[in-house]
Amino acid sequence: MILVRKLQILALIALTVAGLTFISLPQQRQQNRVVLPLGEVAYGAQEQRGPAHPIPTHIIGALGQVSNEALAGQPTQRELKAAKDMHLSKIRGKANDSLEPKGGKIVLLTATDGKGHNGAITNLLETVEENREEYCAYHDYKYQFINITKHVSPSRHPVWAKVPAIQEAFELNPTAEWVWWLDTDAIIMTPEIDLASLVLDPEVMKTKIACDRPIKLPNGKPSGLTVSCDVDVNMVDVIVGQDHNGVNAGSILFRRNEWTMAFLDMWADPMYVNRRFERQEQDALNHIIVNHPKIREHIAIVPQRVINAYSVGGDEMGWRTGDLVVHFAGCWVNNECDKRWQDFWSRRQVIEVQD
Repeated sequence: MILVRKLQILALIALTVAGLTFISLPQQRQQNRVVLPLGEVAYGAQEQRGPAHPIPTHIIGALGQVSNEALAGQPTQRELKAAKDMHLSKIRGKANDSLEPKGGKIVLLTATDGKGHNGAITNLLETVEENREEYCAYHDYKYQFINITKHVSPSRHPVWAKVPAIQEAFELNPTAEWVWWLDTDAIIMTPEIDLASLVLDPEVMKTKIACDRPIKLPNGKPSGLTVSCDVDVNMVDVIVGQDHNGVNAGSILFRRNEWTMAFLDMWADPMYVNRRFERQEQDALNHIIVNHPKIREHIAIVPQRVINAYSVGGDEMGWRTGDLVVHFAGCWVNNECDKRWQDFWSRRQVIEVQD
């Protein structure tokens, strides 16, 4: 009887010690929590740029249990959003751009259905949004994301959803003067560069047009036409670059006016969609530029690296230090998308927060 009593007392003591240890555990973990810069998550002694897995939306389970994330001291989704909003508020409008157009007159559009070749890049959408929201906040531009699933039709290739997405971006932003379509697989590398000083200011635009350079066909051969040196920049409503296969619409700018709205309708005409161009909407755009001189007057072709440098290529094509953006077009061919993306992501310039 005495032995049983002693065992009961020892069991009670053991349970009490275990309970006290459990109660103190969250506080101890919280004290040891590592505070990281925005966009970084701790995994033990390692740091990883960008979220490696979805952050849980809550830390308390349905039965009131504390989640593993809370016990581990990892930031919750609410904490990450608060940190992100704080960061963006500190840099918003700090660029103090002087040339027009600026601020809310410019919309940076990201539109995707989450499919295509881009799945080869780890955490693509998370890093893209971080990169572009930061750029837009700094210059006080409007960042617009559109899920193009609603614009995808079984009767046409999904890339044609680009056109209605651009139209929708204008509708959602009635005060915007320019919409910049930028493919999802692109990184803004030099965020201090504003679009007016790069190409949109009329006087700057005059110097950036690829004067006297041949206009290429989709097969890369010369069309027999050259980019005019006598361009009325006040008539320019579309700005695009060429690669070795002709124009590339992965980075393209549109001015708001009636001409642009009519052109977007024409570009997506079923006659072009159903023709099944090899590069779909890009070859259709190339065809329009080459065969319609009056439309060509409204389209400025600029050197590729101005708005659409690639992750590989020579001096005219490949990204060089100081270029605004790098586009990973074609990286999926050699299965090098993720490798190249991570390399350039680590080399991009980051906006410093000024308190």
